[in-house]
Amino acid sequence: MKHLINNWRGSTMLLSLLLIYCLTGLSACDDIKDEYITDTPLNLLQEKRTALNYLLDNSEYGTAPGTYPESGKDILNSAIAELDALIAKVEAGEILDEVTLEAAIAKVNQSIDKFNDSKYYNLSEEARRYINELMAKADDIRTIVSDEAKWGNHKGQYPVVNKSILEGAAEDLDSMADRIRTGEITHITQEMFNEAIANADKKITQVEESAWPDNSQITWNLFVDGNKGSYIDFGYSEDYVKFGDDDNQAFTIELWVNIKEYCNKSGEDNCTFLSTMTNDPYWSGWRTQDRTKGLLRTMVAHWQDDNHSKPEEWEPGWKKSDNWTKDRWTHYAFLFRDKGLPGFDTPTDVKCYSMIDGTRQGEIIRVGEAWRTYINDNSITNEVHMTGFCMKDNNGNRNEWFSGYIKKIRIWKTNRTEDQVYASYAGSEEGVTADNPNLVEAWDFEVKGDQPTQNDTRTITGLKGHTATLVGNNWQWVETTTVTDNR
Repeated sequence: MKHLINNWRGSTMLLSLLLIYCLTGLSACDDIKDEYITDTPLNLLQEKRTALNYLLDNSEYGTAPGTYPESGKDILNSAIAELDALIAKVEAGEILDEVTLEAAIAKVNQSIDKFNDSKYYNLSEEARRYINELMAKADDIRTIVSDEAKWGNHKGQYPVVNKSILEGAAEDLDSMADRIRTGEITHITQEMFNEAIANADKKITQVEESAWPDNSQITWNLFVDGNKGSYIDFGYSEDYVKFGDDDNQAFTIELWVNIKEYCNKSGEDNCTFLSTMTNDPYWSGWRTQDRTKGLLRTMVAHWQDDNHSKPEEWEPGWKKSDNWTKDRWTHYAFLFRDKGLPGFDTPTDVKCYSMIDGTRQGEIIRVGEAWRTYINDNSITNEVHMTGFCMKDNNGNRNEWFSGYIKKIRIWKTNRTEDQVYASYAGSEEGVTADNPNLVEAWDFEVKGDQPTQNDTRTITGLKGHTATLVGNNWQWVETTTVTDNR
């Protein structure tokens, strides 16, 4: 309707311009007016009257299924009479406003719908009964589909993907009811009806038999509330910070992170994912973090001279937008190599960079000096514990915490290729085996099956045997469907 009215408006405006054009004395005005005076209110009303008259003259009337009752003519004749009265007024010069025109055409459309619906009431009592029972069965099936408690990954629930089976069964029943109503099926029998119901029941049984026998399809993620004091203590291991001989070390850190609440400590803008760092007496080790709500960074200590007397740290970072890691899973990888990462101009050209969601992003540390190498000595001397969901200061106090999730932690004492990191982002577990000498450790922090208990999972052993201990009581295993996952 809006389209028709807009056509009318556009034609009216165009006609006005053409009349001005003709008044200037230019030629061909008669031809132009004949071509463009279309879709006026009168034309729209006349088109609707033609449609009504066509239905009246070309519909089949009677008492047989698929025909229209004689009373249906009254519906069309009444609409035609009202439309003729309005057409006469327009032909007499009355100007219709948009609201009146729109209401008139809407009323014609309603009359057409009413006429089409009258075919249903011309059916036999038996046919109407079949239609009602088919529709009732379809409604019962849709009630099952809409009952969310019946669908999910828990024992006794149906797989969500099987909703389409029941939706298709309901559509088949509706389709048969429509074919009876419109006369496409001229003689419905009990056998035909029984077959349709039986086919629907088979699909219901198929879905019922697909109910999960156990909870093996459920995945639980570990939520740690760092804002309320909890964190993960991975303990001390030289494996976490020493990745070969001095000046010839290489490592890759990978993890997934989902921040639910940033650090609530006043004046603090860091949320530490993992940390092995200390600054006693100077910076040593590495850590990964979110800074200023969306700036993903890795901090790594390094020497600034060739005789290891000037310590410093790098913090390559990448920021797409604010809240980039909040309420979404983000795959984060950090690659470092003393001898320079392969694939660049010179052997020492690039020392480190990060990859976000499988793609190299943000800053890369491009230096060229071979003596800018990784520092781990104080982390080893002080036996610094690796921590998750916070960073510890030299007095053992928590700082830079957050609340949320970390999973699929992978520490490698080698450089993963960019293809391997992308494959990890895509779900590959290539190389994540207990006998891989380049894998330092792997913790999933995901559990399938029944919900893990607090006491049974307070200490979690990694794939290579290192242990992680959950500190405090503000942590829990949360079903994965309640965790936003944007992978």
